[in-house]
Amino acid sequence: MSEMKLYPVLDLTPENSNDEICAAAFDFVHDVGYMVFATTALDGKTPTARGLEVHYLDDKKRLYIGVASGKPSYLEFKKQPYLTGVIIRSTIRRLSVSVRISAHLTEIDPEEHPEIYAKYWELNPGTKALYRKDLSMFRIFLLDRGEGEVFHLPSDDEVRRVRFTFGEEASIRPWAYEIDKDKCVGCGICAEACMEDVIHPADSVYEIDHFGCLECGRCYMHCPNGAIMQHCGA
Repeated sequence: MSEMKLYPVLDLTPENSNDEICAAAFDFVHDVGYMVFATTALDGKTPTARGLEVHYLDDKKRLYIGVASGKPSYLEFKKQPYLTGVIIRSTIRRLSVSVRISAHLTEIDPEEHPEIYAKYWELNPGTKALYRKDLSMFRIFLLDRGEGEVFHLPSDDEVRRVRFTFGEEASIRPWAYEIDKDKCVGCGICAEACMEDVIHPADSVYEIDHFGCLECGRCYMHCPNGAIMQHCGA
């Protein structure tokens, strides 16, 4: 595992391109080398999670994970090849930074790509030792497409949030709350309610600066006109 870097600020703004945000997020994940991933259990209902090593294993800077083919997580990936992973770390200034990735998985054939498996074992000698009697039962998956978010707190009373996509046919997850300009009457109650003061007038209506939004829902709770749209799954 590479030496972990400290990220007091990821230096990302809404002006950064999708590729720049994705690269910063992926570098962070690779440097930490470990992520907690959530899936749905084999019963199709129960949420489950586990920590897995995650790395760059090719020169394209794509992320990979590995599990043994007899583990429940492997069977879950085969049944429904999607997961969500989260890293939360404190920085040198005691300020939290996190990366969330939601991705589709593709299993990597060890015969077609032995170099991927060789790189995995090079980076994870402890895991290789655990499976020393039968390395062939281990399987590696590529996070081939999806979306994610970088979230951090550069100070005690500020929020910074940017989102990105990677791979083909991926789309940004909707923001948790947005203002319907057709319903907004410009009363300003949402701006008064906002925890982070990121709702501002725009012409005759109001809009949310999502870069600094806490997504707490207070604007939604206080709007008297039903003009705040709530998006499930954000």
